[in-house]
Amino acid sequence: MNIYKCDVCKTVYEVIDPVDAQREIVCCGKPARLLKAGETDAANEKHVPVVSVEGDKLIINVGSVDHPMTPEHWITSIWAEFADGSIERSGLTPNNKPHTEFDLKGRTGEVTVYEYCNLHGLWKTTITIE
Repeated sequence: MNIYKCDVCKTVYEVIDPVDAQREIVCCGKPARLLKAGETDAANEKHVPVVSVEGDKLIINVGSVDHPMTPEHWITSIWAEFADGSIERSGLTPNNKPHTEFDLKGRTGEVTVYEYCNLHGLWKTTITIE
């Protein structure tokens, strides 16, 4: 999975298909920028996803201290990319908590969890599910 951002209109694109990931994403007449997790200087305790497993649920909270959720500063999306190649996504609004849960559906192995902050960009963490 790749996540891009247009630096002109600020649109964020998620590209899930590995074949499509090789194509250039163009927006506003310019190539969109491929985002890399942790590129922005911001508080880790409010941006790095905290992930746990409870039964058959993957529990995700953005930050060890809850990330703010205001119209000016919020988490727009949380993704989980599983070892089997499947991806789950949760879209958030400023009215939500910086939290989501995904059904594990018997999945095991490595899972990478990403979150996107409208001000501080992309962040991720990786865990192994047994």
